Amino acid sequence: MTTRIAIVGGGIAGLTLATLLDRQRFEVSVHEAQPERATTGSALGLWGPARRVLRRIGALPDGGAQPAEGALHRIDGRRVVTARGAGPVMVDRPTLLAALDAAVPTSVHRVSEEVTDPASLDADLVIGADGVRSQVRGLVVPHAAARVATPYLALRGIRSGTVPPGDAGEYWGRGLLAGLVPIGGGRTYWFTSHRSELSEPLDLAVVLAEARDRFADAAPAIRRMLDGAGPDTLATSLWVAPPLRSYARGRYIVVGDAAHAMLPNLGRGACSAVVDAATLAGTLNTGGDLRRWQARRIPATQVARVGSAALMRIALAIP
Repeated sequence: MTTRIAIVGGGIAGLTLATLLDRQRFEVSVHEAQPERATTGSALGLWGPARRVLRRIGALPDGGAQPAEGALHRIDGRRVVTARGAGPVMVDRPTLLAALDAAVPTSVHRVSEEVTDPASLDADLVIGADGVRSQVRGLVVPHAAARVATPYLALRGIRSGTVPPGDAGEYWGRGLLAGLVPIGGGRTYWFTSHRSELSEPLDLAVVLAEARDRFADAAPAIRRMLDGAGPDTLATSLWVAPPLRSYARGRYIVVGDAAHAMLPNLGRGACSAVVDAATLAGTLNTGGDLRRWQARRIPATQVARVGSAALMRIALAIP
């Protein structure tokens, strides 16, 4: 008898999982309220394990940049340290999502709807890949927080033109964090983060004005990016998932940001989502034990969640 699996969320984790689940064993549906979100977003880093999964399913984007070195600067531009060696491949999120979307088998049923009551879904398994605001999380861990606020705002954008090698890297300072990263195709991904009391819904113009004021003494390269920020700049409050000790309960499972949304400082969010999906698919395809899958994924992802928060605190404490 075919097992019915409903995947809530059509982002990185959800599409990877839909691609890898055995079509002979499972009848799969993906429920996504806003498929057009795949055309927006900034950039992300793909480390080796995630790249191997994406290459296997034909969804590793071409043209990503893999910087040979990175640098840490003080916020005023003074270089502190240079790290050499292959880091993650940087790609823009819309390109990755388009590649994943194209890799999903035609047998997967796409449902354009917002799932507000996942318990009502007619499926044998309901897998929450529905991000930091997950509706499935509370069915796995009753009374778990919907999401956890942090005091940070982020601005992110992609600009045409390559960043000079001497300017690439991260910039840390008291209450401030910024970065400039080449992402291929003659483009640069830039980001800033700072403590703020602004609340949602955010007004981009207000956030930009606050950031330009906070970063007024930052390195010239950072100030230029902020001064040139256009209407396509993303302004977001940074939210994280609550700590979880379980990713599965009964017929409900959570993966990706639904399980462990973290601050972006370690660059592990997208990679963790891909690996969650790949290892879960492998477990389900072979009739494996979900307890073993959790024993593998919970320590790795919860350590990354805590480590990202710790690194943010360190970065914003540098004088």
